[in-house]
Amino acid sequence: MSLLFIFSTPLFHVNNTIVYADQASRSAEPQFISDDETEAALETWLKELFIVAGIHIPPKVFLLNSMELNAGATFGGIIIVYAGLIIKCKDASQLLGVLAHETGHIAGGHMAKASAAVTESSVPAFASILLGSAATILTGNPGALMAGLAGGAQIFERSLLRHSREQEDSADASALRYLNAKHWPVKGLADFLDMLGNHYTTGHEDPYVQSHPLSPERKAKVRLFQKEQPASYKVPDAYEQQFKRIKAKLFGFLKKQNEVLREYPKSDKSIAARYARLIADYNKGKSHKKAHIALKKLDRLLREVPGDPYFLELKGQFCFETGQIAKALPYLRQSMIKGVKSNNIRLMLAHALIELPNASSAELHEAIENLTKITEKNHEAHFAWRLMGSAYGKLNETGNAAACLAEEAWILEKPDLAVMQAKKGKTATNPVLAKRSGDILQQAGLADKDKKQ
Repeated sequence: MSLLFIFSTPLFHVNNTIVYADQASRSAEPQFISDDETEAALETWLKELFIVAGIHIPPKVFLLNSMELNAGATFGGIIIVYAGLIIKCKDASQLLGVLAHETGHIAGGHMAKASAAVTESSVPAFASILLGSAATILTGNPGALMAGLAGGAQIFERSLLRHSREQEDSADASALRYLNAKHWPVKGLADFLDMLGNHYTTGHEDPYVQSHPLSPERKAKVRLFQKEQPASYKVPDAYEQQFKRIKAKLFGFLKKQNEVLREYPKSDKSIAARYARLIADYNKGKSHKKAHIALKKLDRLLREVPGDPYFLELKGQFCFETGQIAKALPYLRQSMIKGVKSNNIRLMLAHALIELPNASSAELHEAIENLTKITEKNHEAHFAWRLMGSAYGKLNETGNAAACLAEEAWILEKPDLAVMQAKKGKTATNPVLAKRSGDILQQAGLADKDKKQ
């Protein structure tokens, strides 16, 4: 799902409170955001690093909407990446160097060496993120997107540990081994450390330096290793192109239009530059005319790169948000066929199907099928339950609809509403939903009994 900070309609859920786009931009606390293209690229690279490092769990990346230059490894193979890190890296080798270093912290078990208090406070925090999936999800308004998650900066600050200089040396040494094993250059890591050092000497200490102590010795060791590495080692061209695109996408969505045009002037005809500019046009416009211009630019990219799943996804999103719901459907479906099968796009496709005027039974069942896949993977996706309830309601399957709404209310900690809906949900024709309603009534009864005691 593409990042979206466009409309002055609700965009974020923060502790179950709706936050508007203009509020979010002014908020001192950054929020987690989700973008399929960016996460897929970073997790693909990390999988390669994890294999070399002997880490036998899949990586998971969370993006934080902050322009600070920062990243950090946490528990369970989770790596937090600030948008500002991607935007400020000059090329893929710098970002890969940072990811290799963070992989070194995970392989070294540095998080496990934290105090018990930090560990205990961190695990539930990140469990809540995983349950919420940090996914971009749609609000009840077809022209809006929720792209946030509660507790962004606070969870990060509690969970990201300040490493010792010994741990930093260890992570650097590991990163150099991983990069060398992949025949990827270590120059990017060296350049990144130089960039941090330059900021530090000008009086600006990046958050990355606060949690990852920087020393001249660290930089010297990496530079020495660089000199000994074969000059032929390079980042795969495909990764460099991916980096250019995700950087451009984040720039387009998160920076002001004048900043986008400075970084990507109209004279730059590359795909990445045009990607950034069309997103900035759409992001700035909020009008049908601007959206139409952005769509035309996106069409030209699709003609050059037909079948690109993320361009198809973005086209579907743009159409959906500008009220062209029927037109959005084939693009969203094609994107899934081409490989984007995340919960994000399933949710948007389902929402679009439900919002269709006079949606057919087949279309509503297609929506329910997608929503069921989401809730099977992530039971806490409360908005998916709400949409499923709406789809069943349009099919006049009131028991199934009530069971879904009971799930949503229970997740949102509204027990009275959950019980009321679950009583109706026990009559659901879907046996799984009927059982869930029974479970809610049983849990509510136990909770009520505990309160009385």
